Amino acid sequence: MNKKDHAIHNENACEFLHKDGNYCDWVVTTAFYSALHYLQHEIFPKNIGGKDYDTFDKYYNQHYNGIVNKPNKHKSTISLIRSELGDQIHENYNWLFGVCMNARYRNYKTHPFIAEECIKRLQRIKSLLKK
Repeated sequence: MNKKDHAIHNENACEFLHKDGNYCDWVVTTAFYSALHYLQHEIFPKNIGGKDYDTFDKYYNQHYNGIVNKPNKHKSTISLIRSELGDQIHENYNWLFGVCMNARYRNYKTHPFIAEECIKRLQRIKSLLKK
């Protein structure tokens, strides 16, 4: 499955879970991962710093090869999104990341308002990609 198909799959799951209304933490999570896959699909393949990268994983493994205190993949993605896609997409994606990490690892009880906002942010990212 390519990144765009994966993004669509996660977005469909997000919409399904949102309609159910009982799994706001998973609405948040699927919205975030849908955004992640849409954005990785948008960026790659890419020539960065004179080197060609087919996928994010190849970029991450080669770009940070041998670096002791390298950022984790999420932090690297956030940085790459800012440099490659600009502040508006970065702001929305970074917000989704923070909310997702909170829903997954700190407090699974997510308010429906937050779930709704995640869907709006995902849609905003998609509309900014079309510009």
